[in-house]
Amino acid sequence: MKIPRTSLHRSLVASPSSLLSRARAFLPSAAAILMLLLSTASSSYAGSATWLASPATGDWNTAGNWTAGGPPNGSTDTATFESSNIIGVSLSLNTEVNGIVFNAGASAFTITASPMFVLTISGVGITNNSGITQNFVIAVDSDTGTVGQIIFANSATAGSLTAFNNVGSMSFFGSSTAANGTFTNNGGSAGFAFGASMAFNETSTAGNGTFTNDGGAVSGATGGGIQFFDSSTAGNGTFTINGAPVSGAGFGGVFFVHSYIAGTPTAGDGIFTINGSAVSGEFTGGEVGFGESSTAGNATLIANGGADFFPPFRGAGGLIFFAGGSTGGTARVEVFGNGVLDISQDTFATVTIGSIEGSGLVFLGGNGSFGATNLTVGNNNLSTTFSGKIQDGGNGGGTGGGSLTKIGRGKLTLSKASTYTGGTTVSNGTLLVTNRTGSATGTGAVQVNKGTLGGLGIITGAVTVGTGHSSGAIVLAGKSATAPGILTINSALTFTSRSTYQCVLNRRTPIAGEITALGVTINSGASFTFVDVGTGTLTVGTVFTVINNTSANPVFGTFSNLSDGSVFTSNGNNFQVSYTGGDGNDLTLTVVP
Repeated sequence: MKIPRTSLHRSLVASPSSLLSRARAFLPSAAAILMLLLSTASSSYAGSATWLASPATGDWNTAGNWTAGGPPNGSTDTATFESSNIIGVSLSLNTEVNGIVFNAGASAFTITASPMFVLTISGVGITNNSGITQNFVIAVDSDTGTVGQIIFANSATAGSLTAFNNVGSMSFFGSSTAANGTFTNNGGSAGFAFGASMAFNETSTAGNGTFTNDGGAVSGATGGGIQFFDSSTAGNGTFTINGAPVSGAGFGGVFFVHSYIAGTPTAGDGIFTINGSAVSGEFTGGEVGFGESSTAGNATLIANGGADFFPPFRGAGGLIFFAGGSTGGTARVEVFGNGVLDISQDTFATVTIGSIEGSGLVFLGGNGSFGATNLTVGNNNLSTTFSGKIQDGGNGGGTGGGSLTKIGRGKLTLSKASTYTGGTTVSNGTLLVTNRTGSATGTGAVQVNKGTLGGLGIITGAVTVGTGHSSGAIVLAGKSATAPGILTINSALTFTSRSTYQCVLNRRTPIAGEITALGVTINSGASFTFVDVGTGTLTVGTVFTVINNTSANPVFGTFSNLSDGSVFTSNGNNFQVSYTGGDGNDLTLTVVP
């Protein structure tokens, strides 16, 4: 059977619906595969049997190669394998079995679904008691493009110590599972040849399987691919998706797309490593993509860098993208080098993920085909560091408006400059900026609704601490409540009512936290918290500048618990407050007798 399909390319920019249409073309339809499944029973119906120790040939469908009643080819049949002098077994007809059993002491077999023929396993599945790996090959005729197929249906399992070398097509239906199998989906090996395809449908699962999708082996060939449809899940599977090894070849991919029946395909708790390509100047990194109502679940998604940048926003690095109405769940996303996370094609206003880390590239879209998109980070409460670049644009286009929101109890550290323009919101946890150049939060404004904005980096946009209606919004100059430093804001800083400036003094250094801002407003009800840590004697007359106001205008307002000229005591020292200290308009604390 020839399988018509196309590769799901990176040029997915026309509309969210194009993701689904291309994904459906990637594999034969569920209906077509089910028709094949139903047709197998009529091919050559026999009964359960055991492969002979000395069969005449390696043809599964020759009765003389089995004990009486063979060959197994029916929905209630079991094919049993023991020790044999012919261990290469191939189909010559469409074949269906309830299960395949490898008994203790069985030889290491290789069972091949030959081009044009389908092996359907529709009951128990594969049981391997041999203690050694049993191999399955799904073959292709490179001259005609016809492929073999293996189908798991109902509750069938792919078993343990099983290895599937796929250059054709594999599908899972019902509640079937890849279990603990190992699966290699090869890229095409001839010019313009398709790579292997695999599909999980209905409620099937990748289980604890190990999967490798390779890129096309020669120029013009596509890579191997896996699709998750309906309510299928990647389970606890481990996936490696490789870029193309040669110029002009396609890349490996894994795609989650709702279709056919109602449901939400999910990446589950899978671990996905998406590798870039060694090929310079090509769109050839591996991909993991989410479309329509799919979700990244609680997966770990790792996009590694590739050879170079071409064009500048993607290049040959691994790619993770969200399109249509897909969601990020609590997924842990890691991008390195020119590896990419791209949410510019998602039609929802917000894509929420568990966490972001690494040194790679994040694209937020903005004012392009899909409007301004927000990336919300922190849903898994992890503390991570991102040293890459967050920016507008991406596959969905756009030149402005992408924004970032920090949620969850964890800490997100932004250690390098970014250029996104839609602003930053802190809603929970800690956002720490430690960049030395540019702006860690892009060019837009920063709003702290709840949680802590801290660090010793640089922020370009105006910063507002608090909403004026609730407490819990804090700004802290330094890395933590024991490590003060200078936080630089190149625009205005506003403290609203019920917000807090947490100022840390480390006596051992001695250094106090300092905020540098271009104009400071302190509204009524904002408070000042002094954290005095370490040991050491402070010399009378020592001055700590805790707000360096670089505007020519004075600080507007005072903290409710820190009036101008007042003196407070901490750890045996007295500190006098001045809102006209420094060069005349700074907030200073001076050690006095």
